[in-house]
Amino acid sequence: MADIMRAMILVVDHDVSCLELASRILNRDRKVFLAIDAKQAFQLAEYLGFSVALVDLDLRGKEGLLLIQRLREHFPEMAVIAVSSRMGTPDVEKARKLGIARVLQKPITPDWKPVVEEVRARKAS
Repeated sequence: MADIMRAMILVVDHDVSCLELASRILNRDRKVFLAIDAKQAFQLAEYLGFSVALVDLDLRGKEGLLLIQRLREHFPEMAVIAVSSRMGTPDVEKARKLGIARVLQKPITPDWKPVVEEVRARKAS
């Protein structure tokens, strides 16, 4: 089960088109699960476990930050990457204080894949 978990990535975003694009980019070598909100994301994390979660900070209200906090508390072995279209905001700094592995700026590009793989590999070692 641990080997399977290391190959699984969770992507959380309120924008369906962003979820679909992230899935296409990241799904080549890893199993990618998609969640549209924090509740769905946490349920998936509880049932499946993931090596990496990419969480959009722009989820409704402060839902992105709250999800990052919950994931870090309940699944310390999971690497969390914050995603935002607005860098340098207080939310990005708060996410860093919660212990995220990286911040990626939207829009989603193929350049994200090696970053996600590097974070996953670093967390696995």
